[in-house]
Formats: sequence, C-alpha cells, structure tokens
Amino acid sequence: MLSAAEDIMAIQEGGNVTQQIQNCEDHITSRHCTTVSTGAVLIADNLPSLVVKLTFPFFMHRIPFVFRHLFVCLLQSASYFVVAFSVNVPMSLAGVCFAAFGSGIGEISYLALASHYPALAIAAWSSGTGAAGLLGSFSYAFLTDRSMGNLQPKVALLIQLFVPAVFALTYFFILVVPKDVYQPGWHPRTWIAPEEEDVSFLNLADEDRS
Repeated sequence: MLSAAEDIMAIQEGGNVTQQIQNCEDHITSRHCTTVSTGAVLIADNLPSLVVKLTFPFFMHRIPFVFRHLFVCLLQSASYFVVAFSVNVPMSLAGVCFAAFGSGIGEISYLALASHYPALAIAAWSSGTGAAGLLGSFSYAFLTDRSMGNLQPKVALLIQLFVPAVFALTYFFILVVPKDVYQPGWHPRTWIAPEEEDVSFLNLADEDRS
C-alpha cells in the first residue's frame, strides 16, 4: 500500500499516474502540493498495526489460528478492493487501514504459530516478512511503470488479489498444522480456545526447552 501512496493521492486529485510527463522542469514557477500529504498514508499504515500489537496479545490466544488466518485474508482482500474502487482520499486511507490491521494481526499470529514448528520456521518467518515488502513494492512498480506493465493502479491492485487467495489456500491445503495447535469444531462452543489448551501449550514448550 505504501508503494501506491503517491498514486492514490494523484488519482483522488484527478491525475493520471500512468500518463504523467516524466521530463524534468526547466523552470519551477509553482509548488506542487497535495491536499493530503503522503504522511497521512504512513499514519494509516502504521497506527492500526501499532494498536493491534499493543492490545491483541491480551486476548488473541483465545482465538483459534484458523479464524485469525481467515480474518487476515479478508482484511487483505478488503484493502485491495477498497483502495481500487475508492472515490475519495478518506476511502483510500480506510483501505490502507484494513491492510495495516491485517498485517498487524498476521504478524503476531503467524509468529505464534511458528513456535509450534522447528526452529527453522522462525528464521523463515523473519526472512519472509522482509522479502514481502520488497516483492510487493517491485510487483506494483512493475505493473504500473510506463515501460513495463503500464497499468492503472486500480487494475494493478485488483491483479494482486491473487495474494490473499494463495494465502488462504496455502494454510488449508499445504500447511501441516501440528497436533498441539487447537483446532475448533463445527459447534460454536469450540470456536473459543479454552484456557486449558493454552496451559498445555506452555507445558509442552517448557518440556522442549528442557
């Protein structure tokens, strides 16, 4: 979403980001300002994630991983749709907030899930979070650059909807969930992880360390 920050602002002000003149100006006679700065996008991208990381660890352990994963995928999809079809800057910023919420919830959830796998999973999670920023930025730049994809930001965002789809399929059809991870059933009473499960997880972790 940060890669699309400047494009979001340009679109809301009636600009066409794929047909802008790229030549340098010989004489600067006026200041190029926007009604809402790119800093607003930075706040929308960081503040929700910060709130999640400060508050959710107090109760997130009662929510099964499968529900967290579904919620993250829904937030990812919603962020792409909202930004792609936004009609004003506040709507675009709301889409960025959805992405930030999904990122914050996903980060604390998948790090906790990785603790149930061998130590290599933690290293893979750390490397993956770093690579995701680079791949996301480069993919958006490739799709919208005039000499490459030359697509409108709306089309580029909709194309990237395959990411949450692959994300969801990976968890349900590829990932082997360990037996010590709480799995809810169809009955609503099982949709909240009991405290006893959390205690058993801690005991298992202590035994592994010893």
